[in-house]
Amino acid sequence: MRWALVVLVSAGLWAQVKLRVGSMAPYDSPWEEALNEYIKAVDRTAGSGKVNFRKFLSGQMGGEVEMVRSVRMGTLEVGMFSIGAMAEGLSMPELMVLEMPFLFESDEEVDYVMDQLFTEFKNRLMEKGVVLIFWGVNGWRHFACSTKPILSPADMKGLKMRAQETPIYIETYKALGATPVPLPATDALMALKNRMVEGFDQTIIFAVSTGWIGQVKHITLSRHIYQPGALVISKKAFDKLPADIQKALLVESERAALQAKGRKLVRDEEQSILGSIEKDGNVRFYRLSSQQRDAFRKAVQAAMPRMEAHLGPQGKALLAKVQAKIAEYRKSKSSTK
Repeated sequence: MRWALVVLVSAGLWAQVKLRVGSMAPYDSPWEEALNEYIKAVDRTAGSGKVNFRKFLSGQMGGEVEMVRSVRMGTLEVGMFSIGAMAEGLSMPELMVLEMPFLFESDEEVDYVMDQLFTEFKNRLMEKGVVLIFWGVNGWRHFACSTKPILSPADMKGLKMRAQETPIYIETYKALGATPVPLPATDALMALKNRMVEGFDQTIIFAVSTGWIGQVKHITLSRHIYQPGALVISKKAFDKLPADIQKALLVESERAALQAKGRKLVRDEEQSILGSIEKDGNVRFYRLSSQQRDAFRKAVQAAMPRMEAHLGPQGKALLAKVQAKIAEYRKSKSSTK
C-alpha cells in the first residue's frame, strides 16, 4: 500500500507542467497581481497544482526585447511584455500601430479597439511563434525631466531623452527636437543617475516601481502614447503540452474578465500613486491644456510619414483597420449623446 502511494505521488509530480514567466514588470505591482489572477484561472481549469509557474519579474531574465526573442525561440515559456518590445523582438514593426503618438484619446477607446482586433493580432502573433493569451496594459506615457518642465515642443530642444528601442519612439523625440538615447529599461536608471540622459517618457506606475521617478523633478502628464501590454506563451512550448493544459492556459472563457480586471488594477493604482506623489511635493506635475497638447501633436505630425514607413506595408494596412475602429467607436459615442 505504501509503495502504491509513492508511485501515485511520483506520477503526479512527474505530470506537473513547469512554466517560467519573464517580464520587466516589477514585483508587488498591479501587473504581478494581474498575472496572479491568470495563474489562479489556469488552476481552476487545469486542476490545482497541474501547472507550476515560476515568476522572473523586474528584468531578472534580461532586457525586455531579449526575453521576447527567448519566448519566440522557446527557451522561455511565458512572457508579459509591452507591445513595443514585442514589435522589436519579433521583427513585427506592424505591432507599433498601437503605440503611434496621439492615436488614442481615452481608456475606453483603447479597450474597444483592442478587444475588437484581438483575433487579428492573435493570428499575426501565431505566425511568429507566439500565442497571445490576453491584453495587458502599461498605460499612458508621460514626459519626465530632471532639469526643467516640458510644456511645449520648444522645451524638448537639445534634451537627451531615454527612448524605448523602437523607431516610433526615436522618431517621436526627433520630431520634438530632443536627442533620443535608445536604452533597454534595465539600463535606464543608471543612465539617469549618471546624467547620460536628462529624462524619459513612461507610465507613472512603471517610473515609480523602477525608481526612475526619483531622478527627475518635473513630469508632464502628456498622455502622448498609450502603451498596451500582452501575456504570451511560446508556441514551441505550447505545442508540446497536452490538450487539456493548452485549453487551461488559453483561459478563453475568462479572458474578457481577466483583461478587465488587469486594466482596472493598473489604472486604479496609477491614480492612487499620482495623488500620493503630488502630495509629497518632491516632483512637480504639469497638466497640459488642450492647446498645449495640440502643439505636441502638430510637431509629431511631421514625422508621421517616417513612422508609417517603419511600420511597413502590413503595418500601414493594420493602421487603417485600427483607425477605422477608432472612428467606429467615436461615432457610436457621439450618437448616444
